[in-house]
Amino acid sequence: MTMHDVDVKPIPIRKNPGRLETRLPLEEMNRSGTLMKFMYPNGVPGYMTTTADHFRRILSDPRFHAKRFLGEPQPTPVSVAVPDMPGFIPSMNGPDHLAVRRLAAGDFSVKHIRDLGAKIEQVVDKYLDETEAMGSPVDLFASYCLPIPSEVIAWILGVPTTHTQEFQMAARYTIGGLPEKLTDPEAPARAIKTLHELLADVITLKRKDPQDDLITRLTKATDPVLSDEEIWGLCTNLLLAGHETTSTNAAYQIAILLDRPDVKAEFLADPDRIPDFIEELLRFKAILTDSGAGIPRLATEDVEFDGVLIEKGEWVMPCAAAANVDASVCPHSPTELDLDRTPFPHLTFGFGAHTCLGQHLARAELKVIVPKIFERFPNLASEMAVDDLPWLESGFGYRMAELPVRWK
Repeated sequence: MTMHDVDVKPIPIRKNPGRLETRLPLEEMNRSGTLMKFMYPNGVPGYMTTTADHFRRILSDPRFHAKRFLGEPQPTPVSVAVPDMPGFIPSMNGPDHLAVRRLAAGDFSVKHIRDLGAKIEQVVDKYLDETEAMGSPVDLFASYCLPIPSEVIAWILGVPTTHTQEFQMAARYTIGGLPEKLTDPEAPARAIKTLHELLADVITLKRKDPQDDLITRLTKATDPVLSDEEIWGLCTNLLLAGHETTSTNAAYQIAILLDRPDVKAEFLADPDRIPDFIEELLRFKAILTDSGAGIPRLATEDVEFDGVLIEKGEWVMPCAAAANVDASVCPHSPTELDLDRTPFPHLTFGFGAHTCLGQHLARAELKVIVPKIFERFPNLASEMAVDDLPWLESGFGYRMAELPVRWK
């Protein structure tokens, strides 16, 4: 059976089911136990995985190549135009991918991120102070959740503070993270150009005045030697992967704790278990999947996959959220939030050679960002019901637009 043998239906994204609930029928999809054929919002068909086994196998199979922004199924009504970039590791495969990825891996290792703990705390405290100075009420997403991850990743890369504001803005435009840009498919390409111009300035500075940062190390790499264009591509990937997804996860996790006082009490009662609680929150809500996004993989040859013939040139979209409700990953009440779960290896950060390089950084940031806001503002409350919070539904991720809160 091929995709051409069936009537391919639009991806079943529910509109506003309850803002903290999933927008895809994950349990129903998972019970099907097979690849499901959907037409994505940009008019490109793709097979979506529905089980953890399929998720892992597709992401481990060298016949399925990583390709990004090259005609793949997208969750946006108009295909986003982003130029192919040397060094952009989500689009690379095989030994070339591993060689470039290895150059940045040390800066995102468990040990290195642990050593950055004091820096992360410093950045979080800075934005707590700024948020408090703004006064109540305030948009916590804009004042607190959004700037922290981009400032931390800019610091890791070695972007000077003189470039930080431009750097943050370019990041938001790059992935359509501002409401007025969601209908402009060329905006990401323009933002990429701006980002590369900023990075070119930084690279020039680092060659003249080397520092203890990742861009300096990339300029000195010998195995392989990287061109400036490859450094741009790699740094662009690190910025996008470590910016708005972490920001929205932080805002979402704070919102759900505000919405569920019993869960918040349990979360705050045992600081030693906060890393485990963060893992359950990451499993429970897959921000990117809720927009219909997956991890694009292009078949480089005809592949017979569990009774389905995937033809050369067709797309498969591994879906982390569907994998995370699989009984082999989460055996009990998988669509419920349960902080008492025994920790388990969820698949939110992907699988295989392309597993998220910044996953340890995201965890380290979330376990500070989320509890510290409640330490600073014990009376923190949302200004509106969770189901009334504004979200951006048309971009690459189902992202929070605002989180208005008060503490007085």
